[in-house]
Amino acid sequence: MNRAGPLPSDLGLEATRPATYLTRAATAHLRAFAKKSTPARIAEQMFARDNVTLEILRRSATTPATTSTTGWATELARVAIYDLVQSATSVSAAAELIERGLKLNMDGIAEFRVPGRVVNAAGAGQWVAEGAPAPARQLVFSNAAILQPRKLSVLVVFTFEQVTSSNIEEITRQTLEEAVGFALDQKMFSADAASASAPAGLFAGIAPVTAATGGGPVAMTTDLSKLFAALAANGGGKNAVVVAAQAQANTLKLNAGPQFTVPIIASTGLAAGTVSVIESASFVSGFSSTPEFRVGDQAAYHAEDTAPTDITGGTPSPAVPVKSLWQTHSIGMKMDLFCSWGLRAAGHAQWLSGASW
Repeated sequence: MNRAGPLPSDLGLEATRPATYLTRAATAHLRAFAKKSTPARIAEQMFARDNVTLEILRRSATTPATTSTTGWATELARVAIYDLVQSATSVSAAAELIERGLKLNMDGIAEFRVPGRVVNAAGAGQWVAEGAPAPARQLVFSNAAILQPRKLSVLVVFTFEQVTSSNIEEITRQTLEEAVGFALDQKMFSADAASASAPAGLFAGIAPVTAATGGGPVAMTTDLSKLFAALAANGGGKNAVVVAAQAQANTLKLNAGPQFTVPIIASTGLAAGTVSVIESASFVSGFSSTPEFRVGDQAAYHAEDTAPTDITGGTPSPAVPVKSLWQTHSIGMKMDLFCSWGLRAAGHAQWLSGASW
């Protein structure tokens, strides 16, 4: 079929996703360290006329850099954080829930109290006869969502050959997306209480619904009915989403007919048999726009991705294995990002474990 003119893709004019600039900034720091150059100079060499990445790098105060300096690059950096999270939706249910909920800027915030309305019949209106006085209802609000920023760190080690290869931008993007996505899922969809290191899981303080036994469509229907009933009892359900472990999400998608319009989101961070329903309109998240990148090749690190410990001289040392960046000719990159989340109404997340279907 003939076209009237070239498409943007033919001219290389497609709109660049904001997360791309964040990835390129990280890539420039890595390559600059390997080449003994500056991130801005490397960005000019690798990304040609990408003025946005250059602006982010040049407005950074130091190396290791932050994108916290005021200006239009900072505003784009804030968008880039959420776009980086959104781009992880292929591996993260949390990323998709964040995209559906309220998003706040956590820059310079020690504690964010997001008002949430207490939903009950007492707050409803009443029918009034002609000429009769209308009752005045006092609306009740609560600080249901109290967001306190917590640090999410991504520490990745690249070989020198990877950093200097032509594919380093793609490798960096994939690494950051997966690391952020998996970390969000594991903590967000949990019953963990809030701590000094992480926000509370959405299921914290909520008793799980008892799962039906017997398996098959009957158990599946029973489980979902119980979950939605519990959500409705707390005034939720209008904008509900189902977040389930991979097996249960796939089973539900295969059995749900066209009349089932509630979004179904699979999470690799949930234990098998875990199913939840969450009111997305009540969900709120906050991210800082100041990711910090640090790179180095002289450090020793504990190669542990679950429970790292301090490297000490104990016998035996609790940090096993310990590796040297210098000895392995590798470059480590650490990204720190502050974020938090919560629900603006109590009971707007319901869950069960041990689903038999």
